[in-house]
Amino acid sequence: MWKPRSLLLLACAALVAPMAACGSGDEGGGGGDGKQGGSVTISQSSQPDYLDPALSYTVNGWEALWLVYTPPVTYKRAEGREGTELIPGVAEELPRASNGGKTYSFTIRKGLRYSDGKPVKASDFEHTIKRVLNLESGGSAFYEPIVGAEEYTKAGKPNGDISGIETDDKSGKVTVDLTEPDGQFLNVLAMDFAGIVPGDTPFKNTSKDPPPGVGPYKFTKSVPNREFVMTKNRNFDIPDVPKGNIDQITTKIVQSEERQAQDVIQGRLDYMQDPPPSDLLPEIRSKYKDRYKEHETVSTYYFFMNQKLKPFDKKEVREAVNYAVDSKALARLFGGRLEPACNFLPSTLAGYKKIDPCPWGDPAGPGDVNKAKDLIDRSGEKGTEVTVWTSNDPTRPEIGQYYTDLLNKIGLKAKLKTVDGSTYFTTIGNAKTKAQTGFANWFQDFPHPGNFLFLVDGQSIQPTNNQNFSNVDDPKINEEVGKVTAGPATDGKVQDAAAEADKLVVEGAHEAPFGTEKLSTFLSERMDFDCAMFHPVYQNDYSSWCLK
Repeated sequence: MWKPRSLLLLACAALVAPMAACGSGDEGGGGGDGKQGGSVTISQSSQPDYLDPALSYTVNGWEALWLVYTPPVTYKRAEGREGTELIPGVAEELPRASNGGKTYSFTIRKGLRYSDGKPVKASDFEHTIKRVLNLESGGSAFYEPIVGAEEYTKAGKPNGDISGIETDDKSGKVTVDLTEPDGQFLNVLAMDFAGIVPGDTPFKNTSKDPPPGVGPYKFTKSVPNREFVMTKNRNFDIPDVPKGNIDQITTKIVQSEERQAQDVIQGRLDYMQDPPPSDLLPEIRSKYKDRYKEHETVSTYYFFMNQKLKPFDKKEVREAVNYAVDSKALARLFGGRLEPACNFLPSTLAGYKKIDPCPWGDPAGPGDVNKAKDLIDRSGEKGTEVTVWTSNDPTRPEIGQYYTDLLNKIGLKAKLKTVDGSTYFTTIGNAKTKAQTGFANWFQDFPHPGNFLFLVDGQSIQPTNNQNFSNVDDPKINEEVGKVTAGPATDGKVQDAAAEADKLVVEGAHEAPFGTEKLSTFLSERMDFDCAMFHPVYQNDYSSWCLK
């Protein structure tokens, strides 16, 4: 998922290196058993892209949405390794695979009700998936392997049928047929896109009036670019999913991260989603260390380069960017919360194999601007006009300005365009925008290398809500990605294919990766920090919070 941010077989144990986030949870991580009641006010720097589970694809949205819309499968509410374990959500048991891994079946729990009191029906699941496909969601690609999904999308009839989904409202049974085995599909059933909604939910963006869901919280107010409010859902009862401690959570949209940090220090805000600004970090790390903590994440930060547009259709230009980027300089913009990297895959993900030596030089060293200049001269693109895209979220304007200056330094004629964080990724993911290059990042949706490599898979390209911003369509990469998604992350062949695809991405200069970010938990004095849990997939878990 973008940040403006398991099958049991795909658990954190499948990673080739232990995650720092996979700790014992001794520091914090209450899991929802703390003091009950009360209200908190928190902040985000920009409005979530959507407050509609069919559409949202950012950390801003998912931190809230996973507590409102429970899918058939969900993740255990725990930190680190334990938190990557899949457990039943609205399904009575984990879906069972049959037919050589091409058929999944499950039964909706009896007696489930939405937050508005309506009963949950098996047919609501098909409606939920129809909305994802019909609205051309960024998550559409995950559900296209369902038999009939492609035909449903092409027909353009919202209430049409997806032949590969059979439901029985009387028994609650749901059967899903796939065109081929998909080693990620249980994780796909755990994504927010599959968070079940009523069968009469309209085929439109419902962010201003989010639909009822099945979760510990419900949305009771949504004023775009100002605030949204979540309150406890008294109809919620799913075993192993905590009901939450806080009664009401109000999220304010506050663009200034400095103001947010000061408000948390002084108790006017109880939590800020983005990390504090780098100039305040030394003070916060020392004076407020009892309520501030940084967490490793499975993420990648990179500059995208649209290969359908000049000058990035030329490999020499993309190579020049990779030679010139100085990850160490970028790390300073993050206050030291960025770990420089050469690989596109994060180091803690299954299939990661360090590319050493890095073809573009030491990722922790200075960039080679002179080499980049030579490549631009050789490409014949010196002086070519380029628009660099970035958002107005914290550090993003500075990253965009750094990148713009760098492109000018190596011989291109670059200018910066800044877009509001709430619409940034949908804007650059729209083919009509013709975004040439700019800032991008990705946080894992689930612990499988395919979840990162679909960003460079030619088959994932779509006209709107496109996640493959660089429009990478390399037959060799596509072939390796197909091998990656065919099995679980524990499979050695899957890991080998992931490492090979990663190497092809880097050596082909298809993207310009520059590092992995740490996120933070920073709470007000009135919050009990021992309750707070940081989830390996969904980041800070609001349902674990409690007041002192």
